[in-house]
Amino acid sequence: MRAQMAVILGVVLLVALGATGCAAHGQVTTGTPPPPATAAPAPGSTSTFGSGTPTGYQCPDLLNDATLAGIDAQLTPDADFAPTAGSAAEEAVAIQGLACSWTDASSQTTLVITVAKPDAATLAKLKTLAGTRTTQFGTVASAYTQGTQLQLVNSDGYWATADSPLLADPAKLTAIGQILLEELPAG
Repeated sequence: MRAQMAVILGVVLLVALGATGCAAHGQVTTGTPPPPATAAPAPGSTSTFGSGTPTGYQCPDLLNDATLAGIDAQLTPDADFAPTAGSAAEEAVAIQGLACSWTDASSQTTLVITVAKPDAATLAKLKTLAGTRTTQFGTVASAYTQGTQLQLVNSDGYWATADSPLLADPAKLTAIGQILLEELPAG
């Protein structure tokens, strides 16, 4: 009986720990389970990260199942996602944002999307490192491209990125950028 009670308490504790740090924002869609939000880098790691404000987003807030199917029906949440050192995903997580990843079955195509609300100094630094400015999204947001990465900064100071080989297709780049801009608050 004691062993059963210990197992039950252990499961409850794991569920409670798994739920911490995840705040629902807007409507949560059912269907494919969302990729997990990632944790901040370990203390003592070398970084150039600034600071930010928690966004409260979850991965399905950015790309729900229907939207994801419209971009690439082969993509599914990447449960083993860990940001690469020096990536926008690592930066977003370090400044209290969110990084999500979706991968196809062959692991040949990955889509990584991040959202963060950096402080003004961090946002200015991110803009200088962002790449080539594009006017593709008009005055609604500052947009930058670099290789297969899109970075957006909206009027409320949210920083969002998308990185994927899919972005080599201008139509998919535009679609993903529009989705991010629609999901971010703008005043």
